[in-house]
Amino acid sequence: MTVSTIKVALATGSKNDGEWSEVASIPLPQINDDQILIKSVAFAVNPTDWKHLFLGLSPKGVIIGSDVSGIVERVGANVTKFAKGDYVSGFIHGESSFTQGAFGEYSILNPGTAIKYDSSKFTSEKLSVGDHPSDKINTFEGAASVSLGLVTVALSFGHSLKIDTNKESHKGKSILIWGGATATGVLAIQVAKLVYGLEVIATASSKNHKFLQDLGADAVFDYKDPNVVSDIKSYAKGSIHYALDTVASATTYQATYDATEGADSVGIDNLLTLNGSVIETKKDRKVHFGQSLAYTALGESINLGMGVIESTPELQKDFAHFWEKVLPPYISEIKTSNLKVLTPGLASTNEALDLLKQDKVSGEKVVFRLE
Repeated sequence: MTVSTIKVALATGSKNDGEWSEVASIPLPQINDDQILIKSVAFAVNPTDWKHLFLGLSPKGVIIGSDVSGIVERVGANVTKFAKGDYVSGFIHGESSFTQGAFGEYSILNPGTAIKYDSSKFTSEKLSVGDHPSDKINTFEGAASVSLGLVTVALSFGHSLKIDTNKESHKGKSILIWGGATATGVLAIQVAKLVYGLEVIATASSKNHKFLQDLGADAVFDYKDPNVVSDIKSYAKGSIHYALDTVASATTYQATYDATEGADSVGIDNLLTLNGSVIETKKDRKVHFGQSLAYTALGESINLGMGVIESTPELQKDFAHFWEKVLPPYISEIKTSNLKVLTPGLASTNEALDLLKQDKVSGEKVVFRLE
């Protein structure tokens, strides 16, 4: 490997649509003994990417992107579970570093949040530009679309909610996934069914109901229906012991709380730092409120203005157990979201961010190849 400089998508510092990034060259970042370097193949964009930029949380010149897939090029001296040539995907804290970010010709990954795939099950062809239905993870585009979501689900189910992996213990119990058609919701539905054997209740717009049922949801309710909370309660009959709000607004968190009423105890999680203080609660209910932010899996403690979410030793242990022991046997069974594939090239970064910021994507994950 003789590469000395690489092209990356750098933040411009602009908050204007279409001006988020510019393609530039930087020296090839060097890995430490605990990291891996991959030759990037495909990328996926996430809401956190445009929000970091729009809210001014990222300095000009940092590398954009949180989700990437590719082929391992170098392995740090302390890394034992990955080797040169492995097909992988990984989650990175994008928009925060001048050397580490997903959207570049090469990317540095933390092996602790990376996924290794069976290369024999990958197709050699790239997906054409346009919309593609959900499928098992057999392309680099598909692999790029799942890492951040699976890290989040691992933290939620393995740590915040501490769901027992013994399926027999969940007879008669269900989980509510509010926002089932989101990228995280799509994965949460499948993991809840495959790993835990829970009955899965989800919310989504009516156009996505069949898709979620095909993924394993037992019942899907339209979140736009004014009676959605009462309808869920009538269906569940007090069986909801776990809930994950993937939308994570005060409104959806209140609805999630209200819809889970009836069980003797409930664990309710969300993807921000919401807790019981932002909603109306009842004193006689036994509810555990959790918060799951993917960055904590990287060892980072996060403060979004509503309290600090610590990356504790317990969190690290719980996450690592799920990631290394529980999840791997199911990777070949998990399906991606529907994919919206953009034109190859780092220049598609701006279009990808615009689509999410302008709320032009529903039930899809936006992805694009390097070339």
